[in-house]
Amino acid sequence: MGRHAGSRNTATPAPRAATQGRATGGHADGQARTPVWPFALLATIALVACSLALVLRAGDQPAMPKVDRAASLTGINRPAADTARGADRTAGRSYAVRHGVRLAPVHPAFYAMKTKMAARGYVLRTSASGATATFGVSSFNLLGAGHTAGAGGYAPGPARMGGAVSLLRAHDVSVAGLQEFQAEQFHAFEAMLGGTYDAYPGLSLGVQPVQNSIVWRRADWTLVEAHTISIPYFHGNRVPMPYVLLRNVHSGQDVWFYNSHNPADAHGPAGHWRAIATSIEVNLARQLTADGTPMIVTGDMNDREPFACPFAAGSGFHSADGVYSDGAGCHYVSRTNVDWVFGSPTLDFSGFVTDRSSQTRRISDHPFVSARVTVPATVDPRCRKAPGFGWFCPQH
Repeated sequence: MGRHAGSRNTATPAPRAATQGRATGGHADGQARTPVWPFALLATIALVACSLALVLRAGDQPAMPKVDRAASLTGINRPAADTARGADRTAGRSYAVRHGVRLAPVHPAFYAMKTKMAARGYVLRTSASGATATFGVSSFNLLGAGHTAGAGGYAPGPARMGGAVSLLRAHDVSVAGLQEFQAEQFHAFEAMLGGTYDAYPGLSLGVQPVQNSIVWRRADWTLVEAHTISIPYFHGNRVPMPYVLLRNVHSGQDVWFYNSHNPADAHGPAGHWRAIATSIEVNLARQLTADGTPMIVTGDMNDREPFACPFAAGSGFHSADGVYSDGAGCHYVSRTNVDWVFGSPTLDFSGFVTDRSSQTRRISDHPFVSARVTVPATVDPRCRKAPGFGWFCPQH
């Protein structure tokens, strides 16, 4: 038999909800969807307006480098740009180069040594040899004020010191041995030079020793030692003569200077006393130069060959005007003075001058004798070697 007629539904099925939704243009729940194209149009209009505003604002301000423009937009502070970086790099450019000390690593042990030596007044140098020193030296008998107190054609001693000072300056004298430098003349000398020169003994030992003083320019020398030695003068009476050890501020070298006035025959024959004085001076020169320290001798020796040859032979010194002694004997020159400048063997003299304007100008009855002397560089025995770095030497 066939199936029961009620067991099968033969009616037409109802349409699906999804089909209904699409047919009506709405969501599945039956509500209407909002269109999106108006929002896109508004966003595009806003972006165009902002871009236009930035372009107009940039047109009112100077152009900025890209880096700075980006920094201004991001709010990051950057250093000012180098305007030259945008220039033509193919063009030539000048650079300011600052030269300085080459940097090098310092060994800890060397640093400790350097600190220790600096505390002792030592400095690092490339060599233990110092610099040379060249300066002017002179011997000048000023004609003592006591000799021109009365008539005789010379002005008083203090008045004549202006001419003497002008000669010192004209010949660029750094060290001078002065004779007959009496107290009135010393005071005038001090007043005129205003402390430019120091003197020994000056008036430090009284009015008699000042007559034979050594003066030196303060800008060139500092005093290390000062002494006197007695020699026979008139009738054999002993008078002090000065010698000083000076240190050159430019080279650091020490030099001995001795100044003397050996007796004249004004109070009777004095040749015997001059010979004794010369012997004393030879011994002093040999003693002071025994350690290699150079020495200069100045003075009115009141003799020419009788002083120069024995002194040169005994000391080994040579004079600024060319007198010296060797195995062949004394090499004497003509037209010498009784005023002398001698130096130890290592010294070099040049430009020797006998300036007689001091006589023609009535400044003195002696010529102004001067020369240039060079002290060669020598190894400073006080230096200490720093292997690989140089030498630690006393600072001048």
